[in-house]
Amino acid sequence: MKFAIRALALSFLVAAGLSAQSPDPDIAGRWVGTADTTDEAGTKRQEKQTLDIRVEDGKLVGYRVGRDGKVGAKIEVQQAGAKVNIYYYLDFEGGEPLRWKLELKDGALVGTFSAQHHRPSKWIYDRVGAITMTKEPGK
Repeated sequence: MKFAIRALALSFLVAAGLSAQSPDPDIAGRWVGTADTTDEAGTKRQEKQTLDIRVEDGKLVGYRVGRDGKVGAKIEVQQAGAKVNIYYYLDFEGGEPLRWKLELKDGALVGTFSAQHHRPSKWIYDRVGAITMTKEPGK
């Protein structure tokens, strides 16, 4: 009897672990938003962001989408429940890691966007700000 209870408990743990690792299909799609950023000098900007998140080989992967609507550079997507972290390293003129720290709430991805520069002599100010991204219908 103890063996049966242990086997049942183990199967529940394995099933819970597998479901936690499965990507949330609600996160897949094309997401659009505008980050309201402010740098250390107090300069405010609105930065349009478009991301295309897909499920490939059972994992979430993402791509930045250019102003022309074309899919561009691949980005790293990490998901833990409703929380989604997206990373991209922009190597333009000294480097700039970009990060979207988001959470799926009421059908929108809500959180922050940040850009931190590795070459302060060229780019003086880092940017961080709030962003809400909505899924484009049919994408």
